[in-house]
Amino acid sequence: METFFQGDSNFTLILGSDILSPYFYLMLLAGLYLTLRLGFPQIRYLFLSLKILTGNMDFKSSKGQLVHSQAFFAGIGSSLLTGSVLGTGLAIAYGGIGVIFWIWVVSLFVMPLRLVSSTLAIKFRNQLPSGRYLSGPMYFIEKSLRAKWLAVAFSLGSIFTVLSFGGIFPFLSLTYIAKEGLNFRGMSGPIAIAVILLFIVVGGIRRVGRTASILAPLGIILFIIAYFSLFGEGLVAFFPYLKDVVSQAFSMKALEGGGVFGVLRAISVSLGVFFLSTETAVGKSSGVAGVVRTDYAAKQGLVSMLATFFEGFIMATLIGFVLYSFGAVTAESIFSFPARILESRESVPALVLFTSFMCFGILSLAGWFYTGEQNAFYIFGEKFANFFRILFISVIVLSAFVYNIYGSNVFLFAMKIGYTVAVIASIPLLVSLILLGKSANFELKKYISESGARYEIFKDIYLLFLTLLPKNLISKIFGYFSTLKLPRFMMIPLLKAFAKAYKINLNEAELEIQEYASLNQFFTRALRAEARIIDSASNAAVSPTDSKITSFGNINQSTIIQAKGIDYSVKELLGSEKYYSAFTNGKYITFYLSPQDYHRIHSPFGGQILGYYYEPGKLFPVNDLAVLNIRGLFPKNERLITFLQTEYGKVAVIKVGASNVGKIRVTYDDKIVTNNWIRFSKEHIYKDVSIMIDKGSEMGRFEMGSTVILVFENDTIELSPNVRLGEKIQYGTVIGQFKKKIVQLPVKA
Repeated sequence: METFFQGDSNFTLILGSDILSPYFYLMLLAGLYLTLRLGFPQIRYLFLSLKILTGNMDFKSSKGQLVHSQAFFAGIGSSLLTGSVLGTGLAIAYGGIGVIFWIWVVSLFVMPLRLVSSTLAIKFRNQLPSGRYLSGPMYFIEKSLRAKWLAVAFSLGSIFTVLSFGGIFPFLSLTYIAKEGLNFRGMSGPIAIAVILLFIVVGGIRRVGRTASILAPLGIILFIIAYFSLFGEGLVAFFPYLKDVVSQAFSMKALEGGGVFGVLRAISVSLGVFFLSTETAVGKSSGVAGVVRTDYAAKQGLVSMLATFFEGFIMATLIGFVLYSFGAVTAESIFSFPARILESRESVPALVLFTSFMCFGILSLAGWFYTGEQNAFYIFGEKFANFFRILFISVIVLSAFVYNIYGSNVFLFAMKIGYTVAVIASIPLLVSLILLGKSANFELKKYISESGARYEIFKDIYLLFLTLLPKNLISKIFGYFSTLKLPRFMMIPLLKAFAKAYKINLNEAELEIQEYASLNQFFTRALRAEARIIDSASNAAVSPTDSKITSFGNINQSTIIQAKGIDYSVKELLGSEKYYSAFTNGKYITFYLSPQDYHRIHSPFGGQILGYYYEPGKLFPVNDLAVLNIRGLFPKNERLITFLQTEYGKVAVIKVGASNVGKIRVTYDDKIVTNNWIRFSKEHIYKDVSIMIDKGSEMGRFEMGSTVILVFENDTIELSPNVRLGEKIQYGTVIGQFKKKIVQLPVKA
């Protein structure tokens, strides 16, 4: 096997060990120190990080401009695909296929670098009066280390890094793909790319984030399709490949004829080029992460940490697998491998592959553009930031023009300059991360201890599965089976077993157990007429369900408490803009219906049904574990909100779907059907008809257990002492007294 380190190689070193080795050793030192300082967060909180990335813990009332996933993809748009491909190829060219194993090992230990940099970027960010956020390593270097000169030095170095490493180099890569892979001629490709880039960046970081949420998933899907379509038939067995990777990892003494220093040089340069290609410790991802909308700085830090995991463990493995399968494990064969792909440039899989690279390449340029803009603003203010914007576009277009004249030598020169400047800019950042490890550790502990996020491993796995499982499909299937009418000799024992398991009081049921033809009929059973007494006081609101009260209280502006340390927005919950303002600063009660409970829903007071809002949503379970761990659980789930106008004010009756809830049905409109295959948000106001309902009358039913939330209009009700946290309550029991009549029914909706 011929590598860059063997004397007969026809390739010279693109980058020497004098550049890559110091970078690698400093990066590894910082990673090891932070791993120990933070207590191996890459292992302890890996599932938590994935959960935050999926959006289950987004908190829309937090300050910021992007959600976690948008910031994640915008920050690593270039490193996740293009950086990983280039970095893996160069690493193997330098050190052979065994270097993949060391990429895995080192990736594990340097994951905290992005955690710390992104956490500090959020902690020390600035917000302008316009609402714009300023963030990046220069701010936490200045504020925490009190080293303005070092922050300015980093920003200057970062600007040069952005122009070369983040601008010219990836732009020339896209120019090459557009020219050789997509048949663009002359400057048509670079100009088209520049126009698309301008469209994205003129919309600011919000548009960058929205674009990232589209281009990144699209690019990943296209890459996976192209990967198996283009290379699938030539791939060797996967496990023998892994075995060879591990075995060759420990035979790297062959490089440079053996010797400890030779091995260290081979490893440091090979790994250095991979991690530099994937932008580790160059400051880009932390700059974008600093504008994320979050309630705790460490949340985005945990998400950012996943970038190294995906790059090192997944992308490097996949790219190495292709190169190994096609025999491209030497410097010569690796550098000729793109030509092999271009031979099939007219094929659909090749076009899909090129398109995936274009998606991530454009996203990469947008992220780097924003990073440079932040650094320019930090040094000289808005005027220089405007100058930098013009400079960035001009430089990358000019570089493409020169490339079209002089060819690949321009690309190699830009690569060497870009990597060199990136190494220089990484030094102050890595030193700062080591010095500020204590501050980041404080933020991480604060998040884990204060946010209700003390997750044990089994909880993380449980909630991750809930996120990934097709919850709506499962609920449909359960709903289907619950309506099956089995033979009596099978159904009666099944119903009795169900009743016994959940300790259901059969004496209250309207029918004898043997009269129910299906599980669904039994579950949605009516009660005997005398089973419940509806309080008759004229101003008394009553419980709509048999259930347990899981939370209640005042709405703080527009925030409702879900559980200790976890809350959500009334606006998110109601969906409707029409009635939202009426419930600001109102009161709420949350009722949880277990499988044991009677599952029909009754009107809490007499009044007029104004309309409803339906939101498809997810179907997460609403048990204690989910309530305590999934932020904004109820607004995430499928729900049907009935808006009830009483003489004393408005009441929103929110019926929240959950896992295994086949459907939510209502009595006042038989056209409403939830949990369909095709579902859209819908709001309907009853303008031409006045639908009246009495207190205690049936309003709807769940076809399995779930949650009802009552939200009362501001300053209309005093909650009753009967409302106690964790207490069971029966429908018809007083939950509050309305204060005074404010309208006469019926009203015009």
